[in-house]
Amino acid sequence: MLNCCIERKLARENLQQSRYDSAEDSSDDDEFFDCCDKPEEETRRKEKHSLWNQPVGRLSKFGNLKLLKTGDQLYVPVTQEPVMKTEDQLEEESDILLKLGSDAEASELRARIMSASLLSDMESFKAANPGSIVEDFIRWYSPRDWIEEEELDDWGQKKGHLSPRMLIEDNNIWVQMWESAKPVPASRQKRLFDDTREAEKVLHYLDFRTVSQICELIVPVLCHAAIYRLVDECQLVAGELAEAAVQINSVIRHGERISRDSKLSPRRFEAFIQEVTALELLVSQANSLQYKFNPSGSRNDAISAFVGSLVVGREVEIENTTNSEIGSRIVAMFAEVQKAAGEQQAETRSGMISSVFPVPNQREFVMRG
Repeated sequence: MLNCCIERKLARENLQQSRYDSAEDSSDDDEFFDCCDKPEEETRRKEKHSLWNQPVGRLSKFGNLKLLKTGDQLYVPVTQEPVMKTEDQLEEESDILLKLGSDAEASELRARIMSASLLSDMESFKAANPGSIVEDFIRWYSPRDWIEEEELDDWGQKKGHLSPRMLIEDNNIWVQMWESAKPVPASRQKRLFDDTREAEKVLHYLDFRTVSQICELIVPVLCHAAIYRLVDECQLVAGELAEAAVQINSVIRHGERISRDSKLSPRRFEAFIQEVTALELLVSQANSLQYKFNPSGSRNDAISAFVGSLVVGREVEIENTTNSEIGSRIVAMFAEVQKAAGEQQAETRSGMISSVFPVPNQREFVMRG
């Protein structure tokens, strides 16, 4: 939540700075233009709307739809960002709504508490579309509640009507909020998400926690970071570790359980660590073997299959022995080990092959009848 608050604050400040810079640029350029240089569309727009009812906060056109009453183009408004809530806040809000009861007043109050974002969107829509009605808002905000008909209206678009759930006469929250909404663009509205206040809440919450409690709060974050890194690493060795996808899904499920526990379970966290450690070991072994047998890093399906079998402990038969690419790499690796140990190498190729391998400590005989 703290990181989100910082990002929102920086984004808002950057937007304000860009608006200030653009306003300065436009004021500097005004001296080079006469009043008659304004675009015709802008002139018609200002003539059509009164000075106190100019369209503000338009993002883009909403298809080819037009306002039902005026026939003007319907525009998508610039709206506020959705409110972010932590799981604790959502749970606390749910408890408050449940305690309100189930009578008519409680239902209306519950709807108003949950509809702050809806009111903000209505005000933004009114500011961007002067002369609009609630049906216009429904067509943009909830298209499934607008049932089109085959007949065309005066503006050449299909007529329609609201869905049954929007036609409720008693305590229709949509109509009530539309009537109370003012044409205010999102930039002038009260912020739905006050990043400064929410950040102060987080800091105040942490200020009254012990070190052990803060460590418990960090555990879900660490789990998420570990899973994120594992997913990236497993994608790099997907050709060698076909089973990695199954194991990473298991790790993700365990991480989800840990993050959703109201109280940290040490046993569950230890099991998660063991599972992550095992998968990390497999990935590290696959990377190491892949580098040893394929230093160039080029795509080689035979080596990838060979490495995958070695990592999971399956026996692999090397075809053509030392004449194959894999066999020659094994001989070269043993030769490097013997050289590092200070042992003498044979002069001939046959001698080298026989001398690079250490003395076997056991032998296996396969007898076929």
